[in-house]
Amino acid sequence: MPQKKFGSNHTIKKLDCLEKYLKAYLNVFKNRPGIPTIYVDAFAGTGEIPKASNYEELPLGNEDEAFIVGSARRALEITQSFSEYIFIEKIRGNARALEKLKLAYPEKSISIWNVDANEGLQKLCAQRNWKKCRAVIFLDPFGSQVPWSTLETIAATEAIDLWYLFPAGLSVNRQISRDGSVHDTHEASLDRIFGTADWRQAFIDIDVSDPDLFGNERSNQVKTATPESVTKYMHHRLTSIFRGGVLDEWLPLGRNNAHWYSLMFAWANPDPKAKMAGKIAVSVMRSGKIGRAK
Repeated sequence: MPQKKFGSNHTIKKLDCLEKYLKAYLNVFKNRPGIPTIYVDAFAGTGEIPKASNYEELPLGNEDEAFIVGSARRALEITQSFSEYIFIEKIRGNARALEKLKLAYPEKSISIWNVDANEGLQKLCAQRNWKKCRAVIFLDPFGSQVPWSTLETIAATEAIDLWYLFPAGLSVNRQISRDGSVHDTHEASLDRIFGTADWRQAFIDIDVSDPDLFGNERSNQVKTATPESVTKYMHHRLTSIFRGGVLDEWLPLGRNNAHWYSLMFAWANPDPKAKMAGKIAVSVMRSGKIGRAK
């Protein structure tokens, strides 16, 4: 049965950030017509998102709409165009919906890849000549589907700007129990997400108590992880592979002000001129409450 994402006000926040960035990005490249630009939407969905049944208050005039315009459609509706659009969607029914969406924009170069997002991104990064083109990737997974190897591949292009909706609270933080214990399956999942086992030292502390009557020290594990500290750790990890930079700020998102996700931004191009990407990303986040790495 197809997975569904249900949108809320936090969904609109992330999509607004993305759309504003894409507009600014295209504005920068309009004076550089010789460089092809690609927009890649991994986990693309259908182009529209059904509202949650307990949907929070919408901007005036949108209350009766059944769907939120999704990232794929928003990207296509921007007046200025990317040279190419690639929508990656594993679920066949969603991919068919994207094929219908494609028909509404015959003037744009759109490809629908009905494959796993990680597989598609590995293929894309391996096939393109990144010295001659640039791209923006939007990674919006359902949960913990993005392994560290995918992020490494994106960073290695030195040509891609990445928006990553990192599931800091909804997925990662929940995989660690309050007593600091982690199920074997969850341990493997976290190793895969972060590309290292060092998260154990970052998220779990050992509380050593006074010796018992026999002189034996007693120790207990204590969970220290929070969605914010998990995000800071991922920020630290990303700085080790993105030679351009990783924004020191992120947008915490979730319903009812809960911190479920962190919308993070990184750019792979080490050219000093590419720092403009970070400046643009900061400016489009200003409407939300921003978390900081320092």
